[in-house]
Amino acid sequence: MRNTYLILILLFVSLSVSAASFRGFLLTKDGYQLTGYLNLIEYAPTGNLIVFTNDFGDEYSIHPTLVKGFGFSKDGENFRYVSRFHEGLWFFLREDQSGRALRLYRLPDSSDDWVDDQLLQLFQNPIPTYWIGYGKDQIFPVPRVGYKKSLREFFAEASPELARKIGKRGYRYRDIYAIVAEFNERSMRRRRRL
Repeated sequence: MRNTYLILILLFVSLSVSAASFRGFLLTKDGYQLTGYLNLIEYAPTGNLIVFTNDFGDEYSIHPTLVKGFGFSKDGENFRYVSRFHEGLWFFLREDQSGRALRLYRLPDSSDDWVDDQLLQLFQNPIPTYWIGYGKDQIFPVPRVGYKKSLREFFAEASPELARKIGKRGYRYRDIYAIVAEFNERSMRRRRRL
């Protein structure tokens, strides 16, 4: 019971934290775009949510189950987030790398000034930072501990050569962007030959 009160108090404190608003859009489940201002990405016991102010000035807390995703621009850079479900929780994941075969997503954290991740520390099981998207809206978490085994199993059937390189120099956890880019490049080469 004390944990519930602690979570609720932290949730209300995090709601009061203000951040800069960014002009952007929400993409609804039925394909409509709602324009407005995206204020803050927050974490809750059920995943994360975004505070959105529409063009009429109404403020909403949007849970990932309600929308496909959202996007905005900051200093000429575009940011795109998609909603994904994994092991009982819904998350907004930032699309960092897009490819034909794989997409690389990252869990929002406090390195971005529009993210409040205070409640993220209360999760008992750490949530992986990186996620690989494949197929139609399927995601694969890449945990920091045990990433070699996870990625080797993930790539074993589709690209055995790449799977064997995981864990070696240039194919470590910090090289996840290069690994995903290499897989996308290999899959494009294979397609062209057919």
